[in-house]
Amino acid sequence: MEHNAMTVLLELSPGSDRFDPESEAWAGQEQELFDDLRASVGEVRRAPAATSNGKGALEAVLIALASAGAFNGAFDCMRAWLTRDRTRRLEISYERDGHVEKLTITGDRIGGAEFDQLTAWAARQLDGGS
Repeated sequence: MEHNAMTVLLELSPGSDRFDPESEAWAGQEQELFDDLRASVGEVRRAPAATSNGKGALEAVLIALASAGAFNGAFDCMRAWLTRDRTRRLEISYERDGHVEKLTITGDRIGGAEFDQLTAWAARQLDGGS
């Protein structure tokens, strides 16, 4: 994962406690997230997930966000997708100060201190700070 002062790259790995990650039903739910993100922020790439534990993702979504509007649009999509089924979760990975950071947002716990830290960091990156 790479980013520059004007881009934030996020790797999203969707998962669910309710669905088998290889089921057709789950594939449809993942596709819904990908389609919503693509409509909101533009380019969305699918790639093999770095790791998949238990009922985790076999694929990840890579999105490069180059503006605060794109960042807000992406998180609005993620929030909406998570709230439609409280058993869903998103593992979000991003590079910060040379280290890969990860946080998990679940449908029953959207937000929190980690999410706020990611939001503040991304805002600084998109404003050209660090």
